Amino acid sequence: MSTDESTVAEPAGEGDTSPPGMVGVKVRVPSRRRRRRLGVLGILLVVVLAGAALALLARPLLSAKHEAKAAQADLTSAKDALDQDDIAEARDYIRQARGHVEQAQSDAGGVGGDVWSFVPIAGEAVDDERHLINALDETTSVAELGVKIYPIVSGGSAQLVRGQRIDLDLLQDVADRTSSIGPHLDRAMSQLDQVSGSTPFVGASVKAAKSSALDYLTPLKQTYDTNEPLLQSLPGLVGADGPRTYLLAMLNPAELRYSGGGTLSFTTMRFADGVATFGKSVNVDDILAHGDFQSWLPVKGNPFHSNKPTRVTAATFSPWWSVSGEELLRGYRQAFPGPPLNGMIGVDLQGLASLFRVTGPIDMPPFGTISGDNLVQTLAGSYGDFDSVEQRHQLNAQLVPAFRQQFFKGGRMQEKVKSLAQSAKGRHFVVYFRDRAVERIFGQAGLTGDLSTTPYDYLGVFTQNLNGSKTDYWQHRDVTSTVRLRPDGSAHANLHVTVTNGAPAYDLPGPDPGRGYATRYLGARIALFLPRKSDVEATRVDGEPVDLPVHFPNVRTVKNRKFVQQPFLLNAGKSMTIDASYTFDRAAEVLDSRRMTYRLDIDPQDLVVPQVFHVTVIWPEGFAPTKALPTGWRATKSGARFDGPVTTRVAWAVPLAKG
Repeated sequence: MSTDESTVAEPAGEGDTSPPGMVGVKVRVPSRRRRRRLGVLGILLVVVLAGAALALLARPLLSAKHEAKAAQADLTSAKDALDQDDIAEARDYIRQARGHVEQAQSDAGGVGGDVWSFVPIAGEAVDDERHLINALDETTSVAELGVKIYPIVSGGSAQLVRGQRIDLDLLQDVADRTSSIGPHLDRAMSQLDQVSGSTPFVGASVKAAKSSALDYLTPLKQTYDTNEPLLQSLPGLVGADGPRTYLLAMLNPAELRYSGGGTLSFTTMRFADGVATFGKSVNVDDILAHGDFQSWLPVKGNPFHSNKPTRVTAATFSPWWSVSGEELLRGYRQAFPGPPLNGMIGVDLQGLASLFRVTGPIDMPPFGTISGDNLVQTLAGSYGDFDSVEQRHQLNAQLVPAFRQQFFKGGRMQEKVKSLAQSAKGRHFVVYFRDRAVERIFGQAGLTGDLSTTPYDYLGVFTQNLNGSKTDYWQHRDVTSTVRLRPDGSAHANLHVTVTNGAPAYDLPGPDPGRGYATRYLGARIALFLPRKSDVEATRVDGEPVDLPVHFPNVRTVKNRKFVQQPFLLNAGKSMTIDASYTFDRAAEVLDSRRMTYRLDIDPQDLVVPQVFHVTVIWPEGFAPTKALPTGWRATKSGARFDGPVTTRVAWAVPLAKG
């Protein structure tokens, strides 16, 4: 039976109002089992209704996710449109992205999101979604500012630079608008920092979304932090606060210095209220006409400066351009007295060729049409093709006007600046400013040409011409480094360098003079710049032990490095080798007894034929990489190896752990 039967048999008494015949009847009362069942059904009904309500309330959250993805797609399309110089289309995409972001914020911030935020566990996912959308909101604000800046500095309608005049008001506007991007980036990064991605089931997708956002925003933030101070300094550099005068030097990789190409052509560039004017073009012969040798006060601690009178073209022997740039300014002013120079700008033929690829070719009579593809070969590799020394000098004299014409004419300023910034990574373009604060700003942007300051493993192999030849055009250099990494992060290294003179045989009448324009001899000095805190154990030249002295500059303004060097003279087709064995304290950043990160920086020299590097690193016993090796590296049985040319500065890092 589903009910219990009980007899009610109360005696009738005074006050009994029960109807007659009802005394002692049986009454059915629900059982406890049924009451429990009804209670459970009631609870289930409440749960179902609540679940249905939560499901309905969750729909806006799902919509918010869809809107956020649509906004991301629009921002990507906006970037593609800008790459095609379609500003109107980029604006439309960013406008659409803003609409999607606002709808996503409305969906995620409504009643449904508020309710779900109080649900245990699931509430964390709601918070994560809101933080991600807020980060997207700030990113969209960055895009809105960027699309306002872009037409000022780039595209056919750009008004920032017209001929040799820079609109200072527009330049300041660009600097101010760029500065306003910073707070949006900071808030976006802060929102992402608050994303935990710890909710079951959806945590992995949340973490993936956060990682994707960081992959986009982190380099953008780093670029902003580097370039915003640079932009703020530009108005002053182009004469907003008074005239500024710079030495423009064209560098020729056919005659190398440790710093890069030889400085064989010059002019002064003066800015006043944003207007650039240029002085007379000067080449090496004009300097020699003022006397073969000059004397100037050297940079203190610079071991590459001779205490005797020297040629201005020898001022740039130091591989640190913050040293060579200052030496060049002092030497140039000794040859050509005039108002003080505020800094130096240097660009070599490879950098000039990259600029020509942006601007297109020009005619340089009598050398024909010069383009990005034939510039280096024509201007550096064909000295033997000219009929006279005067013709070769004429070529040098045309380098400065060619740069001036290509940089200041024809628009596309943003692309030109990008080209020079990319050239700076290969040390094909450098700047030096006597204002130390400005120099630091440009140094942080990688534009000052100084050597890497890494305290870890380092390779820098440079040569400088000693016989006035142009044979460096054919120089080939092969660098082999074998590093045995130790558990404490120190290392033992063997460095082997082969230099080959690949010039064609001398075919002019009479014997090869051994120096000057026509010779095919490569007379040079080679230097191996070493990791910091290195101890050189042995050195060899052409396989024979030679006790080369170890030099250590003492210049206050740079991070100095020990180096060894050796002169050599090679006829066409000949080679020489130099070896150094050394130990150094820090090849890796040691985190604890089981974890370290091997780090290697390489500074290239701007050879026409890029240096080829063969780097082998042997890991400490038991250690292995915890991530994929850097591009170009491959695993070996006992470590890793890189083989290939290095044309730009590199900074490799390989995390290791003991298994």
